[in-house]
Amino acid sequence: MNAILYPILTVAYAALLGWSIAILRRGVPAGLGVMLLAVTAALLWDNLVLSTGAWVRASEGFERVHLTRYWLHACITPLLVPVSFELIRQTGAAWARRPGTAPAVLLLTAGLIVWELAASVSRLSLKPVFNHGILTYEPAGRFAAGGVMIAVVMAALLVAGWTLIRRGGPSSLLAGTLVMLLGAAASPLFGILSLHNLFEFILAASLWDAAHRLASRVRRGFGNTGG
Repeated sequence: MNAILYPILTVAYAALLGWSIAILRRGVPAGLGVMLLAVTAALLWDNLVLSTGAWVRASEGFERVHLTRYWLHACITPLLVPVSFELIRQTGAAWARRPGTAPAVLLLTAGLIVWELAASVSRLSLKPVFNHGILTYEPAGRFAAGGVMIAVVMAALLVAGWTLIRRGGPSSLLAGTLVMLLGAAASPLFGILSLHNLFEFILAASLWDAAHRLASRVRRGFGNTGG
């Protein structure tokens, strides 16, 4: 299953990246677009590396390639916090436009990145693991630091998704976030690691869909309401 799904997801992310570049010309704010592009590109790389595990042998070089996955996870995933904030700001929510809110979001994001790098990635030791015909490198020992960052990111996405719906925006973000949460909880029950990556793709696609639909509505005056 993993040997099939990882390559499919790699192609799907490449298509999503191409579509996202196209819709950036349709009014998606540059800062939001750049952050989403970084997230999408990192997930594309993640699935590409995992796909190559079907025919690559264990080696120090391949271990280093896998290490980049964890560095990107630590540095790029926290960007979903300012992404969530920017989506909320696009709705015209008054609290998101207060002077101190944006700096606080940036400080929180920087703090999450520093925490991930210092508490987990800097100490990371990997071991080769074969799973359903795929060679991957996983942490040797506990790797719990990521839980804090993921909890904050998912909370931010839930708030953004709910805010968009409450203010008449697209429902795709909240739907994608809930699918990600439920899927992440259910994936270990099936013992198929690639299912988690499938739910990540659904979330990434929902983010781009929400950004695209919201940008279209903002151009028509949707984001000019208060509250």
